[in-house]
Parts: sequence; C-alpha cells; structure tokens
Amino acid sequence: MIKIVQEKEAKFITHAGSFHADEVMATALLEILYDEILLARVGEVEEAKEDAFIYDVGLGNYDHHQEDKARRENGIAYSSVGLIWRDYGREVLKKMGIEDNLEDYFLDIDEQLIMPIDALDNGEGERAPMTITSVISLNNPFWNAQKTSDEAFLESVSFAHTVFCGYVDYLTTVYQDQELDWDKGYEWLDQVLKKLVLNVANKANCFIYNEEGNALDMWDEYGEDVLTYYRCPVEHAHQGVHNVRKMFIDPLSYERPEYEGITSYPIEQIAIILGEHQGEAMLEKIFDRCIESEASRLCGNDYVEQCIDLAQDHIVVLKKFAPWKGTLLKSESPKANDVYLVVFPSQRGGWNYQGIPLSPASFDTRITVPEEWCGKRDQELAELTGIKEARFIHPNGFIGGTDSFEATIALAKAIIAYTESLKK
Repeated sequence: MIKIVQEKEAKFITHAGSFHADEVMATALLEILYDEILLARVGEVEEAKEDAFIYDVGLGNYDHHQEDKARRENGIAYSSVGLIWRDYGREVLKKMGIEDNLEDYFLDIDEQLIMPIDALDNGEGERAPMTITSVISLNNPFWNAQKTSDEAFLESVSFAHTVFCGYVDYLTTVYQDQELDWDKGYEWLDQVLKKLVLNVANKANCFIYNEEGNALDMWDEYGEDVLTYYRCPVEHAHQGVHNVRKMFIDPLSYERPEYEGITSYPIEQIAIILGEHQGEAMLEKIFDRCIESEASRLCGNDYVEQCIDLAQDHIVVLKKFAPWKGTLLKSESPKANDVYLVVFPSQRGGWNYQGIPLSPASFDTRITVPEEWCGKRDQELAELTGIKEARFIHPNGFIGGTDSFEATIALAKAIIAYTESLKK
C-alpha cells in the first residue's frame, strides 16, 4: 500500500511534478519489497532525512541527475529504477517467491523492462508509441484535468505493478517450458482492438451502421464523433482521429518496425501476457486515455497557436502550461520555425525552459547549451550562468529551470545567444 504524506512523515521520498517511468516503476518495486510506503513527492530535498529512502531526486545513491551518474558495463546510464533494481532486484524477486532460476529472472527483467526505462529516461534510447514508458508518460494529468498529480502518480504505479508482476508470471511459464502462443495472442489482440473502438463509438451514441472491417476501419468511420463526444473542438476532430490512430491503433495493429536504438517494452505484448480479461481491461484504459489526451491537447491548440504568434526573441511563453510539442511542430505560423524554446511554469514551482525537439520522437533540440552548464544545479549553476536564481539544467541540456519567470527568460536568452554563436 502506498500513502502520499508530508515530507516530515515520509519514509520514502521522490520528486513532485511530472512523473516518468523510472520513479513510477521504482515505486512499484519498493511497494513489493516493503509492503507499506509512506511517500512524499517533493520539489527539492532541502535536507536529506537519514531515515528516508530517497530516489530520483536529491543527488543521492538512487538519483541519476548528477554529472557523474553511474553507468552499466554497456555504457547506458542508470536511472533511479535501474539503480534500485541493481541493488534490490533479487530481494524483490525473493519476496515474490522466486527461488529457482533467480539470476535468470533478474537478468531477463533487467534487459527487457528496466534497462530500456533507464536509457529513455537519460535520453539514450529511442521513443516509440505504446510502450511501458510512453503509457506512463501519457498518464500525467492533462493541462485542463481535475485529477491531481499525486492521484495520477498512484494510478501509474498500479499500472507498473501490474506490468511487472505479469511479466514475472510470464517468465515462470517460460522456465516451466509452457511457451505462450503468440500467434493466438495477436489474433485475440485484433479482435479486442475492434471491440474497443466499437465500445467507445456506442458510448458516444454513434449510429453503428457498419461493423465490417478491422479496428482501423471502425476508427476511421466513427473517430470524429467519438472525439467530439470527448469535448474535442469540432474543427479539430479530423486531426484528432489521425493522431489517436497514430498513437494507439496503428502501433497495435501492425508489426513494429526495427528501431535503431533501445525502446521500451511494447504494450501489446504486455496485454497478451496478462491474458484476455486483464489484458483487455488494461488496453481499454489506455485507449480511453489516448482519446482524452488528444481531446485535451486539441482544446489547448488555439491557445498554444496564440502564444506562438506572440513569440519574441525565439522564445514562446506559455503563462499557463498546455501540451505544446505537437501543435508547435505542426504549426503553420510564420514564427513556428523561428523559435528555439518554450518557457512555462513548472509543477515543482518556478519556471522552466524546454528546447523544441527536431521531431516528435527526437531527443535532439533546436538549442545547444554550453557543455559546462549541463547537469549543474543551484549555486554552481548560478555562478556559471551569472543568474542567481538558476536552479538546474538537465545533463542533456534540453530542459532547465529557475525560481522566477524573469530569471528563466534570462537563462533562455543566454542559451539562444550561445546557440546562435555556433552558427556564425
């Protein structure tokens, strides 16, 4: 059981704000190991508590945001979940009753589930739709949602717990020579996808006049009405149909391409592993989340476009955060291709800048941050940048923040000036 508490009561501490697959999966592992988790999600760890397990924040043993982060033998940097799995993974498995083939379980789970999360969280992997990592990211509250970040975090931990335990059960059948029938599983998946589309079409009170075809056909037929039912602006519904198809239906309907980099474990395989009842329930939640996410994003589309039109000095300012990447990268505004980064309020307090990616799946951005600034924090960063309120810059430089709007604008302008100087 996990209970969110104040920092002074906490026995476990991680960061607040947007959550990621590493601390979400780490929390699921810690729950298995310790049963009861009194957890505080904080902006910063002001003073380390000796009696608390601190991870993914605080620059301690189970954080990975320091400059000299720990790396595996293959060169991939650990994230919080990889560090915890390295030190406690075998104990987690023993707690689950695994004794035979313990090392095989440990290494398989590390390779298939944990290491890809590490790589992606450190910007060293390749993003792909409908994976463990992408689904957890999708679970963050929408900009106009009523759900709190803590509520969404706990739901994501529950999802990660289901995924992890399901994969352990799958390995048990493998080691007992009871191989899963994957061909049958994919046939089941096709039927479930079609069923899910027809279910949301009925929920949206669509007139179902044709049930011939597959999930793709059904979505193309009824998707606009579904998105409108989910409060997507009518004028953007056609675009939403395309994006939900690309986000959810396409990845689960076609054979996945060969990716050059490490990618997170695919959701369709997790669904097949979980079996008909649990797998379908999981996919239903994810599909609903995808539709809600796209409807929410499109509701903010006009606001983001207005902010792009108001951009100055290569900077887009969002006074209120809204999903911006998809809108900006597709924007036809004459300023869209001229902006380098976006400035917005941080969920942890203060303001952040974030570089604009070269493409939706890219870790590379339009900005170049001085190498000596990357991975630095607080006083050291303030001295390097000359900005007293500077708080952090990610080791890869794509995001950073300060305590105030004015300071973040100053930091953004300094980064842009450096980026421009490299082009001369």
